[in-house]
Amino acid sequence: MFNQPLDYQGDKKIINPEVDQLRKIGQFLEVAPILILTVGMLMQTQGLPYWRSVILLGGGVSVAIYTFFSYFMFQLERYTTIEFTLGLFSAILFPVGVSGILFPEIADNFDFMTYCLYGCGALFSVSLVLFICNITDDRASIFYRSLIARVMVFGAILLRLWY
Repeated sequence: MFNQPLDYQGDKKIINPEVDQLRKIGQFLEVAPILILTVGMLMQTQGLPYWRSVILLGGGVSVAIYTFFSYFMFQLERYTTIEFTLGLFSAILFPVGVSGILFPEIADNFDFMTYCLYGCGALFSVSLVLFICNITDDRASIFYRSLIARVMVFGAILLRLWY
């Protein structure tokens, strides 16, 4: 076909196939443990046995994937130091929510929940601002979208514990 005068001439960047494949695997790896965690939370609300084990499995695998996957993507795509730090911060905050589900006496501590919600709000705000600032950078915008999604999952867990 011939190019028309108003056709969009997108960037013809060469994408590293190794990074692209790892990103696709990472998206699946992030969704699977969250689904396991959701099943565990549903089991808890229904009063089914072994809900603690399912939540521990989903939450533990999520934390491991967030931590290790962030490290490998940092090596492949050369994340900036702030991106790597925010990724690790989200990986540290996530077990807090999981431990709050497993151990309700921790979640009943009002100060604990307040600080967790402040941390979640701060991480969400910083991620949103940095996403807006880096929206034209494909690599950075993908990272910040993923981080915002993680923080929203963590925030949903905390809000569930709050009420």
